[in-house]
Amino acid sequence: MLIGIACLLVFLAMAALMYTRRLSALLALPIMALFIALVGGIPAPDILSKVVSEGALKLHNAYTTTMFGAMLAELVNRQGIAKAVIRWVAEFSGDNPFVLGILLTAVTALLFSTLGGLGAVIMVGTIVLPVMLSLGIANITAGALFLFGISLGGMFNLASWQLYIDVLNIDREQIAFFVVRFAAIMAALVLAFLAIELKKPSNIKFIVAMLVVLAPGFAILSLATPAGDNVGASTSSLSVLIVGVVGASLVGYAASRHVKGWTHLPGAAMLTPFIPLVLVLACHWDIIPAFVAGIAYGALITWQRGSINALTRSIIDGVSAVIPAVVLMIGIGMLLAAVMHPSVAGAVAPLLTQIVPTHALLYVIVFTAIAPLSLYRGPLSLWGMGSGLVALVQKATTLQSSAIMGMLMSVGQIQGVCDPTNTHNIWIATYLGTDTQVLLRRTIPYVWLGVFAGLCLAVTCGFVSW
Repeated sequence: MLIGIACLLVFLAMAALMYTRRLSALLALPIMALFIALVGGIPAPDILSKVVSEGALKLHNAYTTTMFGAMLAELVNRQGIAKAVIRWVAEFSGDNPFVLGILLTAVTALLFSTLGGLGAVIMVGTIVLPVMLSLGIANITAGALFLFGISLGGMFNLASWQLYIDVLNIDREQIAFFVVRFAAIMAALVLAFLAIELKKPSNIKFIVAMLVVLAPGFAILSLATPAGDNVGASTSSLSVLIVGVVGASLVGYAASRHVKGWTHLPGAAMLTPFIPLVLVLACHWDIIPAFVAGIAYGALITWQRGSINALTRSIIDGVSAVIPAVVLMIGIGMLLAAVMHPSVAGAVAPLLTQIVPTHALLYVIVFTAIAPLSLYRGPLSLWGMGSGLVALVQKATTLQSSAIMGMLMSVGQIQGVCDPTNTHNIWIATYLGTDTQVLLRRTIPYVWLGVFAGLCLAVTCGFVSW
């Protein structure tokens, strides 16, 4: 028991250092792993081999996937595809603030299902935010909508899914099953947020229209994400054939563009960010091949005489942009290896079995109440000290992996949208001439309601027993 308490004290001490910004998460996580290994009595040879060596490679699938996603994101940025999508939607939406705000939020979400990183936030934000402000949407409202869009898109970001898969050993189909339904709830909350912020009763008709449009879309996505392996296998085989035929056609199209010296951006190029998502959700492809297909599509559909160099730079710059995330995942892997070692897991398990709720009602009440602990890379953040705690919860309690995923995905919205320490929150607040705490106060009531709804959804989906 004393060893378990000592391990938890290490967690708290490192959390305090991260909270006060005295130590970055990049350094805190591996240091935490080493201290927990020492306190937990892991033998020195095991610390070197199991914690450091094997732990550093534990999430290799996740950070490899992140690299491929970053390559596609950089290509989308470099070729002007993201800008073209935003400008097309801005022209299409007219001059109604409600319609414009919702459509630009939706486009932001679609783009950030592929994009990631502060560079992408700045690139998209410098286009989206001025358009919103030009039609009279208040700066705080515009910033909040942009944050909602980033977070909604992040729920569908396949690179993030891989982290859940590696940490929780959960099936991709279970993630998709939950995410599609949870995203529908969060989208409805965004509609409510903008309607309340604009304070115009006439917007009710637009809310109804948006719900009519969104409902069938999410229903179709829900039907496309069952837990059916046989259906997935047959669909995947057909999709490979279709992608092969389309790829051969694109090679011919790229050759024609090269010979004729074309430099214009075709309308079909705007599909590039969404290719991997369609292949994974609808065609049941693995994530890395889906990213490769997206990269190939984006490169060929926008081909110019300098595209070889552009593609090479996209690969190099894309990987460079996510090196901090890769290092963070290496630290997470070490922490996972330390807390999952029998010496540590056995010591902490008795404490967690008394604390962690496993009954459906308590699951909803407790995790809704402590949801803000996902802020500042706290114990409910998978991208912080929560990665180690989650592994212990999975090992020591009867909570299913799907229930832990549903909880993390739900409470993670508070971290993704509201956290004042997020680099994108800081940039958005600075750009709009406001403060991150103002954005936190404006968004957290809606996001906290979304957390409650997400936890209820996890129970409804049967992830938690009554």
